[in-house]
Amino acid sequence: MIEFILPLFGRFHPILVHLPIGILTFGIVLVFISRNDQTKYKDSIRLAFLLGGIFAVLSSISGFLQYQHEGFTWETVQFHFILGCATAIASFGLFYEMNRTSSSPKNLKLKSGGLFALMLFTGHLGGNITHGEEYLIEVLPPELQNLIGYEIEAEKGLVLPEQGWEELVYYDEVVQPILNQNCKSCHNPKNLKGELDLTSFDKLLEGGEDGSILTAGNPEESALYSRLVLPKEDEDHMPPKEKKQPEKEAIELIRAWIDLGATKSSKLGESSISPETLEPFFHRVEKSFYPEVAVEAASDESLSRLKSESFFAEKVSENSNWLMISCVNFQNFSNQDWSKLTEVKNQIVYLDFTGTQITDAILDSLNMLENLTVLKLNQTGISGKNLQVLNSNKNLKHLYLNKTRVDLPSIQVLNEHPILEKVFAFDTPLANNETKEKFNFILEIGKYQLPALPTDTIVY
Repeated sequence: MIEFILPLFGRFHPILVHLPIGILTFGIVLVFISRNDQTKYKDSIRLAFLLGGIFAVLSSISGFLQYQHEGFTWETVQFHFILGCATAIASFGLFYEMNRTSSSPKNLKLKSGGLFALMLFTGHLGGNITHGEEYLIEVLPPELQNLIGYEIEAEKGLVLPEQGWEELVYYDEVVQPILNQNCKSCHNPKNLKGELDLTSFDKLLEGGEDGSILTAGNPEESALYSRLVLPKEDEDHMPPKEKKQPEKEAIELIRAWIDLGATKSSKLGESSISPETLEPFFHRVEKSFYPEVAVEAASDESLSRLKSESFFAEKVSENSNWLMISCVNFQNFSNQDWSKLTEVKNQIVYLDFTGTQITDAILDSLNMLENLTVLKLNQTGISGKNLQVLNSNKNLKHLYLNKTRVDLPSIQVLNEHPILEKVFAFDTPLANNETKEKFNFILEIGKYQLPALPTDTIVY
């Protein structure tokens, strides 16, 4: 009947441990604000060291009982426990020195500072056991982490292929990565909180101190799932609310696996899970919008000269050598001015001739812009009769022809372009005619009409 007393006292450790910290800190502060020849705080300091030592002993005992009954390994707690005992001994030692003399003991401030350092390090180790070794470090910027010598590698989460995900082994390749990222820090062989190990399928089946956490085919009766969906404020919610929470899609994957039977051999495609639920976990390689080739940076002299000629000339990003050239402040630009751009022809990826005096003849010159990706010819004399030459600009993705004289036949020749994605042709002859022709690119000509809403017919 009384077997619960020791485990219960062990669970008081997180409460008891704060008492010696507060009491001893108070006593140490009094030591440092006292002059060596003063004795007016002596009784208070002596009492603080005595009470601090007593509560340090109680904290050490409760911590040892918690280790025995809560599933922690000795390797995890040994240094914390040893330093906790050392803190108690040091506290009693200082009490003894204060008690045997009427004046302040020799080097009291130095010894008190050492006790404070010992207490801080002991508390730090305790925090590591409770929250993980990177609890304080993981919120720091990566640069600061590196500066102080830490290199934290986050547990790899769930990553799925867009093709063939149906054949993935559900537990090994989906469930275990979710558990590793969200549960492993507290439920592993070295830190068995609740006597629960979630690092393997066999250990998961063993359950924890409250028994099994898995009921095959019944997610609601499985603690592995039911605790995930409890309100954060609920003390049984897992992970604890101060920890990183799994995505709702990850929780749904846990639910579907249990519902499927919670076996080690089932495949992801056998579950009722939808591709939409998997969307956040698909591995995608971000492809640069601009060409992925290396070019030398344009010289500062070249950029300065372009700006002096009234061009807008800037890099597309701070770490890129690609250039964005615009004639927004050079509306008199004409075909004859083309030579002013040849010096940076390899760096130009974005070129805006909007509102300038160019004609179709300039299109032949654009062939030398091998990396041109965005070309704006809006409000110019372009008629479209020579647009086929742009098919040789192999990196061209977006072409703007708004308020020009292009028509359907001139646009059709662009169907041969290998990667052209969008053509914008608002306020052109093309936009004035209905066309149902399919293009290899998206053709934007306007004439959008929003669907009627029920509220549009309400008379107020």
